[in-house]
Amino acid sequence: MMGSAMAALSVAQMASANDQCIKRSEKLALKTAAVQQQLMVAALTCHAIPKYNRFVVSYRGELLRSDNALKAFFIKHGSVADYHAFKTKLANSSSLTSIGDPEEYCHMAYAEFDVALAPRHEPLREFVAEQNVPMEVAYSDCRGDDTVVVASHRERRALHRLHHQLAKASAEGEP
Repeated sequence: MMGSAMAALSVAQMASANDQCIKRSEKLALKTAAVQQQLMVAALTCHAIPKYNRFVVSYRGELLRSDNALKAFFIKHGSVADYHAFKTKLANSSSLTSIGDPEEYCHMAYAEFDVALAPRHEPLREFVAEQNVPMEVAYSDCRGDDTVVVASHRERRALHRLHHQLAKASAEGEP
């Protein structure tokens, strides 16, 4: 999605080495927060506040449940202050991403709003699962079969440029 937000968690300080894994539901809550923060920043940056408001109203129940799960995760592994810091870092990271190429950023943002707000839109968890939202966290999946994606701002920008080049080449009919 739009350049992908990244948030750093000081997880090593929040939990012992034996307690550094996240459940699928916790991972989804982290990712949902990242997607919501990206869309909020996009709404402000791209003058799409009515679209963001429709997104929040359309998914209100799911967003509230996810945010409660996110807060419970941070209380379990740290504190409410860590929850607020995480969300602030997500928003700040999204803001930084939007600065690079605002026109492309807004183009992608409007496309994401269109998907999220389609007349027969999918449940929030499915929409979020489809989003590419790297987050830097020191937890792996508790099932041991998946590690949470980690990407630096530089890596995300390079990936964004590559996707843009590939889309442009595809539109021009290049293989």
